Amino acid sequence: MKLEDKLKNLPASAGVYIMKDAKRKVIYIGKAKNIKNRVRHYFQKNKDNRLYTAYLVRHVADIDFVLTDTEKESLILENNLIKQFKPRFNINLRDDKTFVSIKIEIKKKYPYPMVVRQIEDDGALYFGPYASARAVRETLRYIHDTIPIRKCPDNVFKNRVKPCLYYQIHKCMAPCCGLIDETVYEELLKQAILILKGKQDDLVEVLKKQMYEESNAMRYERAAKIRDRIKAIEETLEKQRIHSVSFVDRDVFGYYAVKNDVYIQVMFIRSGNMEDLASYHLYKNQNNIEEVFRSFLNQFYSQTRFIPSEIIIPVKSEDSKLLEVWLGERKGKRVEVICPVRGDKVRLVEMAQKNAENAYLVSRIQEDFTRTLYSLKEGLKLNNIPECIECFDISNIFGKQAVGSMVVFEQGKPNKSKYKRFKIKTVKQIDDYAMMREVLTRRYKRAVEEGALPDLVIVDGGKGQLSIALKVFEELAVGNVDLIALTKGKTEGYKSGAKVVEHVFKPDVSKPIVLDSSSPELLFLDRVRDEAHRFAVTFHRKLRDREYYKSPLNEIIGIGTIRKKVLMKCFGSIEGIRNATIEQLIEISKLPPKLANDVFSHFHKTNTV
Repeated sequence: MKLEDKLKNLPASAGVYIMKDAKRKVIYIGKAKNIKNRVRHYFQKNKDNRLYTAYLVRHVADIDFVLTDTEKESLILENNLIKQFKPRFNINLRDDKTFVSIKIEIKKKYPYPMVVRQIEDDGALYFGPYASARAVRETLRYIHDTIPIRKCPDNVFKNRVKPCLYYQIHKCMAPCCGLIDETVYEELLKQAILILKGKQDDLVEVLKKQMYEESNAMRYERAAKIRDRIKAIEETLEKQRIHSVSFVDRDVFGYYAVKNDVYIQVMFIRSGNMEDLASYHLYKNQNNIEEVFRSFLNQFYSQTRFIPSEIIIPVKSEDSKLLEVWLGERKGKRVEVICPVRGDKVRLVEMAQKNAENAYLVSRIQEDFTRTLYSLKEGLKLNNIPECIECFDISNIFGKQAVGSMVVFEQGKPNKSKYKRFKIKTVKQIDDYAMMREVLTRRYKRAVEEGALPDLVIVDGGKGQLSIALKVFEELAVGNVDLIALTKGKTEGYKSGAKVVEHVFKPDVSKPIVLDSSSPELLFLDRVRDEAHRFAVTFHRKLRDREYYKSPLNEIIGIGTIRKKVLMKCFGSIEGIRNATIEQLIEISKLPPKLANDVFSHFHKTNTV
């Protein structure tokens, strides 16, 4: 059936319409109370002046539709189909991450809060979800700093025979060793649960009652500990509380739109406390922000497990009431979707809007990095966009304590978790070329095996270092990786007082490439090279200091840091220890006879008994 005929015979019922191009690929999915009116609206002249609509219509070659009994069913079906087909003209909410939650298995003996990504119907208590692992870590850190409950997992808990360090610093009551009664532990766990529920005020009241009871019983030390716990909670409460008079769970949305980009910020508020933020970057093909938010909300709550009691949005949505019904059924309680015009909730929206604008500004910085990387590719005629860069440097003093460093930049930013240090093992003399060969060989022999190669490799040095790197790449069959050397040099044409500039050397190019001294590309390369130099020098100094302060006592088994300090305090110097008798070592420094004999034998190379 031709498209014109399908448009004439569209049903006037609720459902979902599916637009396809000439290749039968789904390009847009929408829902409507009345499919006939909604779809024909796209094809009527002067009815919809949005630019994207005309562009969309030009690509439509066929339309399918699915009828539903209710508009709510069409909403659910639209979400499922968008996730399945990912149409190019729909708002694509690509952030499909699984939020993390905190789980407490209350049916087990001595339960503890653990981090999980899946919520199951297993009788356990779940708190969250949290949009980031960082928020979970901060929450758990706060609980463990405040309440001395266990933090070790089951495999450690059941095998422990003596209390760990947390018991010594009063951060745990050692239930693993039976040092706390189960009923007492349950009371501590209830306090932790109050924090997770956001009811710190209730917890403070409970603790104050306990403090007064301990004080009246003249157990002042216990009362003081509870007092300190109350103070810590109240200080945290003061920092966490936002300007909200209600303690209901809320998701607050804000947005910042620039041309075809929309940055949406979600504030997760639980019991009046700000728990986390999440940012989303959408590419809108239309200039109607209401339509963007409608699609976003529908997809967002089809992915998110936790549904709050209130959803506060900055623009009105035609699906607000429908969302309330759908989400209310999923939650099992009433859910309100609110677009406030005055009061405290407006201020919450303004806060979210401000955060959305900040997310845009942060993304602009990243975009500047991206442009620099593209310019670097063009300026140096690289094969790849240098999204992942590894830079190497060598540091030594007359060949001693020689080290190599590798720093990693990803998307224009340093990734310090991937930095590597190399202690030179095979080169004993002054030979920077041989040292660079060793470092590159050790690095890329493993990288080739793992298939984890960067886009660009930078070596600090001139043609010599570049030649060494090129030989290593040829020997290890390192392919599809750009290679350059970066060094300072003088401009040509000057006999004296020549200007010092950065020279970039490439394989098979005889003359160096000179970038403009103020260009973002050169500034970026300098930053990468300087970071590699800093990292190498830091490691070199560490090894040098370690060698400088090396003591003969380090070679004696049984002499650790504490006994070393005792010996130096008692005898004043290594020479004083050398001249001491075994009896003096025993009497003055209180060493065991066997260890005193070992110290004396080490300095005198005898087998004294």
